[in-house]
Amino acid sequence: MKSKFIHIKATPAGISIVLRADAGKQQIGYSAAIRQLEEGHYDHYLSDGLRVVSEIAQASKKGWFKQSDEQAVIVWRWLVACLFIDEQLAKHGTIDATKMDGTTEKAAVYRGQYGGIVIYPATERFALANHIEGMAFERFSAVKAHDQIVKLYQHMAEADPLNGNLRLSQWGRESLAILHDGFIQKVNAEGWPETPTAH
Repeated sequence: MKSKFIHIKATPAGISIVLRADAGKQQIGYSAAIRQLEEGHYDHYLSDGLRVVSEIAQASKKGWFKQSDEQAVIVWRWLVACLFIDEQLAKHGTIDATKMDGTTEKAAVYRGQYGGIVIYPATERFALANHIEGMAFERFSAVKAHDQIVKLYQHMAEADPLNGNLRLSQWGRESLAILHDGFIQKVNAEGWPETPTAH
């Protein structure tokens, strides 16, 4: 979808955003921006979310904002989920997916070794939190777990040598393929669970 932003910039007081469609200008605090990422505010505007993440990073670099450990996990989880969705969109495009209410919408799709599945930013974040973060909290104390999770997510991304943009690393790509292939394999063997389960 087309960006809602005309201009976005980190400032000492927060992120200054000029919106399209005469919606004006808004200032949002860094913690509020991170909450918006987590709550799915940018799920239909991933490029805008990436710009928000970039401005949060700029503010951190300039000393205007210090993320808590939990906020760092939220930002990196959002970023990895976004990179995965973007990669799958580039590889496989979209399909018309039927929603619970019977209507259809365009959605990204993952196609792997055992079949394909529709993917959404929210379900990707849930899968990362459930599988990757869940294992870290089982193995480490809360303080150490946050640090380990951020490091894991950072290893799942890398700068593209051609343009400097972030993309999934080979390890990140393989890890997410294993996660999704495992889910698809389970559904193929056992069918869909009775209650909806996000993956």
